[in-house]
Amino acid sequence: MQLKLGPQRLSWLPPRFSRLLPTLVASIVFVLLVTTARLRNGSFSSVFRSPPPPKIEPPKPIRPPLVRLPLSSGQCTSDIEYLRQRNLDLSNSITYSRRCVKQLATDKFNRDDVVNISKPLITHKTAINLTDCTVPDPIPCDDLPLQVPFPYPAQQYKHLIFGIASTYDRINDSLPAFAHWLKNTNALLVGVVVDAEEEKEGQWHPNPNVDLPALERLYNKSGVTASFIAPALKVNPRNREPEKRTEHHHFMLIRDLLARSTNETRWLGILDDDTFFPSLYPLDQELRRHDHARPLWLGALSEAFSSVQSWGYMAYGGAGAFVSLPLAREMNPVLEECIADATVDTGDGIMRDCVYTRTHTKLTLVPGLYQHDTHGDMSGFYESGVRPLSVHHWKTWYHEPMPEIAAVTDLCGDCFLARWRFGNDTLFTNGYSIATYAPGVLERTDLSSMEGTWVRPGRDFDFSLAPLREPLARDKKKSYHLKDSGMTETGTFRQLYVYRGDEEKEENDEVVELIWDLQ
Repeated sequence: MQLKLGPQRLSWLPPRFSRLLPTLVASIVFVLLVTTARLRNGSFSSVFRSPPPPKIEPPKPIRPPLVRLPLSSGQCTSDIEYLRQRNLDLSNSITYSRRCVKQLATDKFNRDDVVNISKPLITHKTAINLTDCTVPDPIPCDDLPLQVPFPYPAQQYKHLIFGIASTYDRINDSLPAFAHWLKNTNALLVGVVVDAEEEKEGQWHPNPNVDLPALERLYNKSGVTASFIAPALKVNPRNREPEKRTEHHHFMLIRDLLARSTNETRWLGILDDDTFFPSLYPLDQELRRHDHARPLWLGALSEAFSSVQSWGYMAYGGAGAFVSLPLAREMNPVLEECIADATVDTGDGIMRDCVYTRTHTKLTLVPGLYQHDTHGDMSGFYESGVRPLSVHHWKTWYHEPMPEIAAVTDLCGDCFLARWRFGNDTLFTNGYSIATYAPGVLERTDLSSMEGTWVRPGRDFDFSLAPLREPLARDKKKSYHLKDSGMTETGTFRQLYVYRGDEEKEENDEVVELIWDLQ
């Protein structure tokens, strides 16, 4: 018999069932769609909550490094010679502007305000040819008085011990980032170098390509108190095979750090090798709000709700997880058991299972620690007025020169990522960007919300980053991103903000340099 869902209304069925059948079929189809979505995404939330993925513009091709011929000594001023550096990768012809910042330190600085300055930030533009240092006119540097907070007070942090588990090469490459926030602090960094030894036929031998004392000397020379060791865990507690999983060594950091604790130690920080703190001072101020004499586990969730649904309610390791000594001592005897019994094989997942099944401690959330389970353009986050205690994934899932961005914390502490609005078209986010907006756009923009610039923003981030607003198109906003920063030969501090010209449109790069007077 042929079923017809048309005008004949399935006359062979009872009238009541015939009327309900279309609704029943629609319900079945809906359930199938939801189930399919759950299987694909691990959650029903994507069906009800997530907006359609945005159109992601393909990245511009990487410009091949320019090779400039060396010029005779004295042909270029030191300022122009600096702009010629290969690592800056500026086009041969640039449009250059600069301002000389005069710091007006005050204890009344309100970090949450967007300071309004009626005059423009960019006051002069000079064309410079970097192949021959041609500068048609003297380059002006108009004074720019800015009220800023005082620098963070200099302190020692012997009560903090941090630990990472990573490869020799990654730890070696990570020195500039660790030096930014650890140099001259007396906080201890313990690094488990997972490839320090090689396993052959059940025996462990030193890796000839790894020099732990040399790595330690390199860090110490940069002002970082560091100790690098080979993994103590040799056998996988789960299968009794030689232990080669970085995740297990990451979890076993609890024992490594506990062994190096002293009577002064308050917190053990377990990090990824790309966990970055703009400064230890605000982190320490936050940790002081919690009683280190009690069993405590401090951390942050992922900003993406789908990640929390998939991995659970725990301290996500890239944001930084902090364990008090009483909790570390409680867990220490059962660490191998926790690895063997864990429901997942990630370091922070093993930590979650161990804390919840072997202790009575629960996670305490710490605002300001950011896991950054996000990809692509994170300018919306950094330009939002946020005050991050930590950030993560800054050299993998997105790319920002964090040591250079955060260098301004040495000058004025909480001025990092503070915002000033110039005229009605320019927003300056200290250390990150100078953004100029099309006429009328900045005036209509709610700067108390966060621009969703990363891949797939939306309801998945409401609980952590909202309120969010739509990302602006390229013709509505032109951004100069910080490329470099540091001390100059004359004892000032420079920040170099660069707008990359579109090569297809034959645009030159544009540069805005801020020279901070340290007096």
